[in-house]
Amino acid sequence: MIGLADDTLYIGVDLGTFRSVVVSNKGHEEQVLTVIGTPKDSIAKNFLRRDVLFGEEALKNRLALNLYRPLEHGVIKDTPEDKKFIAHFINHMINLSDPEEYGRVVAVIGAPAEASHVDKTAIFDAAAGTVNACMIISEPFAVAYALDMLDHTLVVDIGAGTTDICRVYGTIPGPEDQLHISMSGDRIDNTLITEIQKKYTGAQITKDMARRWKEAESYTGASPPEDPIIVDFSIEGKAMSLDITDCMQIACESIVDPIVENIKALIAESNPEYHDAFRQNIILAGGGSGIRGLGATIQDRLADLGEIEVHIVEDPVQLGALGALRLGQEVPEEYWKNLTISDL
Repeated sequence: MIGLADDTLYIGVDLGTFRSVVVSNKGHEEQVLTVIGTPKDSIAKNFLRRDVLFGEEALKNRLALNLYRPLEHGVIKDTPEDKKFIAHFINHMINLSDPEEYGRVVAVIGAPAEASHVDKTAIFDAAAGTVNACMIISEPFAVAYALDMLDHTLVVDIGAGTTDICRVYGTIPGPEDQLHISMSGDRIDNTLITEIQKKYTGAQITKDMARRWKEAESYTGASPPEDPIIVDFSIEGKAMSLDITDCMQIACESIVDPIVENIKALIAESNPEYHDAFRQNIILAGGGSGIRGLGATIQDRLADLGEIEVHIVEDPVQLGALGALRLGQEVPEEYWKNLTISDL
């Protein structure tokens, strides 16, 4: 049933490099791994009975699919195929909120900082057939908006494929306010595999195994585990249970120095009257913010700048989407009229 014209569906979408989230003012809450699968051949297509699969379902059937991660490195490649895939994925996310049931659909889409500036057209085009109005914002800004921390705040959004560091000071940040680095969850996974194989010659480990261990046991030296981290894997086909505690610390701390260096750069390049505010309002967000002890480690390595305060968000998975939704509901109506798809 079609809703009344004034029955507006507001949607907040967080397009993550590993996991994406959609929430709405009508109670929708969905999480989807940011991965798309297309059948490898006609046999696979007949077996799966679909042209495109998303998220966990795509991973479950990955042997019969060509898998594609549209935001793996934080940007959308400028090819027709890449734009087609991101369009499939964005439409899938929006459709999870049942937009056909409402008279008007407004979406605010949070994307990695680099994509939010470079790939706006591709994201707008992807959403054009599903929504009446759309705004693209950077994920770090969405986080700050959700927390109501817009007054000279530095957001460090640690995702799977990218880490975005952003100055926020009461308005939508520009490119000069943001830095985009590849030191993120994927870097930790790859370093963990390297360190384990260095310690145990012949260790057979996949990236998915490393990611699961990281999600369960990640830590820095500021908060070491009480017990050794023992995991199961094969060495040249032989089942083993071995200690990877030191490997985990090395892997998790591999992203710290680049993040610290870039935080220092963004603070130094800001108006000096507000350096104190930025130093005391540093927010760690994204999946990587859950690394035990990371906030304390970063705070310690920034100590030479003066008094530092690092805050860690409580809900890193949904926070970006919630911030996008809140922004959509609070932006004045006349502002949205300037952002309708037809005007772009």
